[in-house]
Amino acid sequence: MADPSGGTAPPGREPAARFVRALFDENSADLLRYVRRISPEDPGRAEDLVQETFLRAWRHRDGLAAHGSARAWLFRVARNLAVDWHRRQAVRPGEAEALVEDSTRMADRLAEDSLEAVLLRTDLVQALRTLSAAHREALVHLHLFDRSQWETASVLDVPIGTVKSRHHTAVRALRRALDQRGIDGR
Repeated sequence: MADPSGGTAPPGREPAARFVRALFDENSADLLRYVRRISPEDPGRAEDLVQETFLRAWRHRDGLAAHGSARAWLFRVARNLAVDWHRRQAVRPGEAEALVEDSTRMADRLAEDSLEAVLLRTDLVQALRTLSAAHREALVHLHLFDRSQWETASVLDVPIGTVKSRHHTAVRALRRALDQRGIDGR
């Protein structure tokens, strides 16, 4: 849990800042246990509520230092924040479940997409292996390295007509190999 004081206080505010720091050190653990008890369904939410409580204590540090029972004030604020949060959830029933459902669906879709990409890549590699080395080399330079036909001809030290012919033949052979695996190569 973060320290609400966030460092040094401006001149003239040191006593109030030290007061909130001491309040945090003395009460944060007890306050967290209390909020977890009154809001047990989400430990992360309990930590958020405690942090919000100390943020409010920091904002009201000057008046809070003069308050009779700062500890009681903290517990009352934490309780009020928890009640407000529960009321907001009651007004919007199902919203939390919808968020969980949406994130689960999204995670499932991402996993499916990742799996599909791996399977497609595997099929593509296997299909590329069916090509001759010269045809595969032409495809790699043209598509993977994104070279022009002229650049590919220069790198491979072959005429441009040979690059065009190898590319045409390789693409047709690759489509056939992918079609045999049930993948539309178009």
